[in-house]
Amino acid sequence: MNLLQISEAMKKQELPADFIAAAVETATEFEGVYDLMKLWIGEADAKERDDIVADIQDMIHDCEQQDQKEAPYIRFNDLEAVGKNIRAFKDSLLHTVTENGGLKQLSELTHIPQPSLSRFFNSASMPHRSTLLKIAKALKLDAVKIATEWAR
Repeated sequence: MNLLQISEAMKKQELPADFIAAAVETATEFEGVYDLMKLWIGEADAKERDDIVADIQDMIHDCEQQDQKEAPYIRFNDLEAVGKNIRAFKDSLLHTVTENGGLKQLSELTHIPQPSLSRFFNSASMPHRSTLLKIAKALKLDAVKIATEWAR
């Protein structure tokens, strides 16, 4: 199955056009993204497909960030506090998202697939700065406040 066929199937599943374009572009340079796209097309389970979409989005971000500055250094002793800080930040942001139409609305405004947003809010992992900035723009939030020092 080639990228064009996979992208057409993604379009039929109503994934955002920006996501599909970024996935195809990244897949032409990074085989791992192409492999995930092939895995997506062969998967029948909707939840598994959503997880694969979220993985593709993560890889797109990682590939975009490859030439940019390194992630912030965090001391091992600070990990627990940073994790709690991230969780509290995401919970607060999710509250704002819910007040502004929910994840589906945010997905439409940011062109980030809803499964990726769900994973973003349900994990305690450090967020990608580009994701935070897209959310800030969509919700008309102060980008300075939302782009925290531990974002990668």
